[in-house]
Amino acid sequence: MPLSREGLISRATEHLSGALRFKTISNDDPGKVDLDEFKSFHAFLEKAYPLVHAGLEKEVVGEASLLYTWRGAADRARPLLMAAHIDVVPVEPGTLDDWTHPPFDGVIAGGFIWGRGTLDCKGPLIAILEAVEALLHEGYEPDMTVFLAFGQDEEVGGRRGAAKIAELLESRGANPELVIDEGGALVQLGVPGFRRPIAGVGIAEKGYLTVDVEARADGGHSSMPPRHTAIGLLARAITRLERHQFPPGVGPIPAITLARLVPELPLYLRVALGNARLTGILMKAASRWFAPLSAMVRTTTAATMIRGGTKDNVLPQEASATVNLRLLPGESCESAMSRMRKVIKDRRVTLRISGLAENPTTTANLDSPGFNILERTIGELFPEAVVAPYLVIGMTDSRYYGRISDSVFRFCPVRGGAEEQDLPHGTDERVRCDNFAEMIEFYGRLVRNCGT
Repeated sequence: MPLSREGLISRATEHLSGALRFKTISNDDPGKVDLDEFKSFHAFLEKAYPLVHAGLEKEVVGEASLLYTWRGAADRARPLLMAAHIDVVPVEPGTLDDWTHPPFDGVIAGGFIWGRGTLDCKGPLIAILEAVEALLHEGYEPDMTVFLAFGQDEEVGGRRGAAKIAELLESRGANPELVIDEGGALVQLGVPGFRRPIAGVGIAEKGYLTVDVEARADGGHSSMPPRHTAIGLLARAITRLERHQFPPGVGPIPAITLARLVPELPLYLRVALGNARLTGILMKAASRWFAPLSAMVRTTTAATMIRGGTKDNVLPQEASATVNLRLLPGESCESAMSRMRKVIKDRRVTLRISGLAENPTTTANLDSPGFNILERTIGELFPEAVVAPYLVIGMTDSRYYGRISDSVFRFCPVRGGAEEQDLPHGTDERVRCDNFAEMIEFYGRLVRNCGT
């Protein structure tokens, strides 16, 4: 006897609970990744989703990434690619006791599923598999080929996971009509007089650049210090970077976002934001004190780590800091480095790129059939929402799929407001059970809409 909808949702919730118990934690050092946890997670998926593993072609890409291929009936139909990632971030040391429920126990309580990865990104991953399993159970056959792409290392850049999957698909000539990944959500704006949720659809991502700022000076005894030690030179360089931030600019993507939102806003905001020149002035002014807005309209710099000195009475010969930049579209790693050198203006301070260096992505095509399908699907399931394309200030695996499609979008119907924005990567990460059910319905409807 087939399960009722309530029974299916209950089973899906238990599956997500089980998925959270695997400590698939990524690390910048691949040698420190416990691949056995990933392999055990793969085995768990095989048991939880028998129809997926019987009806789709499964490939392990790299060490632990997964690519499933659901062959479509129509050879000429362009594929759909649904992405998520297997890895999660670790729990910050010293915060374990702050969790209401242990982060890797997958506790279901109070209408929530609790644990690391519920939002980022095992919740969406399990929702995708639940949707496909249900479609297979119904006997549904898609016209187009459907790819399920689950990377192993999104949290540390995705180069061993999604990048390899994208390379493989490119070598096979894949050109998806639509790529959907994490990055956007259903959010409440919190503006008086505006109660409709916003379906934020990411259409591009900022670039990513990490720079080591290194200062050198003569060593010696601390009883005879120079005007500036290496630490002093470094401190002055960082201060200059903070005082002379990259200039703000209302580029084409924020303009697209506003064009979608302004007609829905209360009258006082429509008047204020209806004038493009006034809008630019207001946004640039507000970005000086409102960090989220600043991140949307400028390339940001943040000093995140510092090193220097060996003993309290020894002058250090060198000191260094790590500065992380998120690059606005139109900026590049090279142009950002050039500007930093001009701002610091000190030959004793050198800059060196370390870690990831990624330019901003291209912008997805809003005139594509893929976006029309996505917008229609959101409208069918969440008619009260305003669909608003926007710039994603973080990084996702989807940046690698731009090499095979011009319709790469970032959206999952995770509901949230100001209270929920810190849950991904934070303490007490959790998702509402009813919201998880909406995710499953969204991915299932998306597959159907791509086939019509």
